[in-house]
Amino acid sequence: MEVSLSPSSLVIARLHPGEELLESIRQLSRKYAISGGLIVAIGGLKHLEVGVYKQGKYDVQSFDASEGETIELTSAIGSLALDETGAPSPHIHVTAALPNHQPVSGHLLKGVVSPLAEVFIVSASGTLRRLMDQSIGLPALTL
Repeated sequence: MEVSLSPSSLVIARLHPGEELLESIRQLSRKYAISGGLIVAIGGLKHLEVGVYKQGKYDVQSFDASEGETIELTSAIGSLALDETGAPSPHIHVTAALPNHQPVSGHLLKGVVSPLAEVFIVSASGTLRRLMDQSIGLPALTL
């Protein structure tokens, strides 16, 4: 199934130390009444939690940067839709470099900004919904 929506606006935000990436995106979505779109972000983090989906659940790993170090958020891309309650539901995958240059990637579960992050949300002209798909046991875009 597919749908064709036109981009309607671009929201750009600079996040500050201590802000949580997913919650900040939810707040931006509410503030600018975005009900669907594309998310891209880069920046630095002091804490990162990512998950890889395995056998019906996420295998979660957490990473923390020491004082004076940064986890480089080299790429974050995802979609923004509304869940069954109408709340913003970002779905983002990330690639990051730990302070020792080791790469990590996965489904973003939490990201605490330090020193900054840049977020770009291209809003769609219509509403996207993310609802539970019983056939796969996960919330999925419902077009």
